Amino acid sequence: MVFKKLFGSSEKELLDLLRKHLILSKEAMMMFFRLITAPGSLGLDELSRYRFTVIKLEKEGDRIYDAAVMQVLKGAFPLPLVADLGVLLDDFDDILDLIYFVNMELARGIKVGLHRVKVVSEVYSFCAKMAEKALEAIDALEAILGSITKSLAKASEEMTRIDSIEDEVDEVKNEALEVIYERSKDLDVLAFTHLIEVVRSLDTIVDKVQDSSQELVRIFTAAYS
Repeated sequence: MVFKKLFGSSEKELLDLLRKHLILSKEAMMMFFRLITAPGSLGLDELSRYRFTVIKLEKEGDRIYDAAVMQVLKGAFPLPLVADLGVLLDDFDDILDLIYFVNMELARGIKVGLHRVKVVSEVYSFCAKMAEKALEAIDALEAILGSITKSLAKASEEMTRIDSIEDEVDEVKNEALEVIYERSKDLDVLAFTHLIEVVRSLDTIVDKVQDSSQELVRIFTAAYS
């Protein structure tokens, strides 16, 4: 089939780039998880190095994203899929950008001592659960990248797994928001805003992983149908 042949000519290079990009997201998410579970573990100098590492990962992600965009533009992809691939690349880039943002927000909050506020510490425990689930979702997305050209059935199973994880994260997010609003009198504006940013960013990260998984399965289902 011509449609399949054209798509297959450049798919390996693109999937390799997406895999490299996702590895950066996973590394940055693991950094966040370690810090959110032990927010008082880093001194000011260590926090500076932490932020430098996060910035480095995000910049490397931008480089890979640019290379992937060029791969799509110059690759022998069917024209109807080019726009869909562009959306897919943007979703992958958004995952890392959001993880970068939430890492920087966490580091800023810890730097000014917000983690010492009781309510903040309590909400951080919910954030840790969300981060753990985000890592599970990223692992499932990585599995999709590894199986999408071999078994659409396996890829679809992982996509369903991500859907389930997203539902779980939604529940934890709602629990966290309930605590934030119910205990808002115990929070100043900075702490309140900080917690809202962290919780909603983590939720959006998993949403973007879900979007990416659905885009991948849809694109390759069309290409191989």
